[in-house]
Amino acid sequence: MKTRHRLTQIALTLLSTLLILLLWGTAVAQTSHDLEKDIVRFGGDVTVAEEQVVHNATAVAGSVIVLNNGQVRGDAVAIGGDVILKAGARVNGDATAIGGDIFREDNVTIGGDAVAVLSGDRGLMLRMRQWGLSGLLIRAYWVSAAAHAMVVLTLTAIGILLVFLIPHFLQSVVSTLNQAPLKSGVWGLGSVVALILLSALISGSLLGLILLPIANLAIFVAGLLGSIGIALWLGQRTLPVAGRPLWQSLVIGMLILGIIGLIPILGGLFFLVANLFGLGGILVLQFSKHHRELLRHRPPPPHLEPTDQYPQEMP
Repeated sequence: MKTRHRLTQIALTLLSTLLILLLWGTAVAQTSHDLEKDIVRFGGDVTVAEEQVVHNATAVAGSVIVLNNGQVRGDAVAIGGDVILKAGARVNGDATAIGGDIFREDNVTIGGDAVAVLSGDRGLMLRMRQWGLSGLLIRAYWVSAAAHAMVVLTLTAIGILLVFLIPHFLQSVVSTLNQAPLKSGVWGLGSVVALILLSALISGSLLGLILLPIANLAIFVAGLLGSIGIALWLGQRTLPVAGRPLWQSLVIGMLILGIIGLIPILGGLFFLVANLFGLGGILVLQFSKHHRELLRHRPPPPHLEPTDQYPQEMP
């Protein structure tokens, strides 16, 4: 019963976190849309009509065309196309063309920089336009899937190495995720939010120059160990077999994360949230004295040798 209750609690927490992320993104997008109008188009041209005022104009595999006396308060960006500014057009920010050029008629104003990148590679950009939106999305998915597979393989290799170096510590992370799933999720999400706020507050200052690299490195290391820990947890929970070596549970867990992560959008969100739980498990284990006391009085798993240092803290 306890195991079923914990699994239910973890599932509810995972779904709640996903819902919060989706609602937060929707609210931010809606607020931005209400304040100022953005125009974004994939696989076609963006046209700002005469006398029309928009915030940003972005075209992917298309051109941005600002007609007479049209105004872009922010940036005009064309990826795989040109930025065409008719007479009297105004861009308060930057005008950027990647794989294209910037064409200006008389009395055109650009408040920022006018940048044309890879303007000679029109062949590739024309092919991108011929692919259309569906072709671009399919190719972007395959690139994303390849990158995801590389990340999972790298984490698996590092995890197998760490399983033999610090097995007791990693098993302690799994125990933390079993005993305090909700707390782990909250700590993981809170640490990321805290790092973002800290970066916003001290970025650009001398303190930020010293502190932010250290904080980022600490979160990176904790996140790496947390990813391995959550994979171990998944492997042990999905196919529980007494006496199974940790590295086999790790491979099973990483395989699950890898397969789920291939699902467009939702898979990436699941992978992100799962790693937030792993990060939180590391932080709870390291900084929650009450939880460490509970683990010290818990007998070690049968496939681990007893040790006076169990549970082991992060090296």
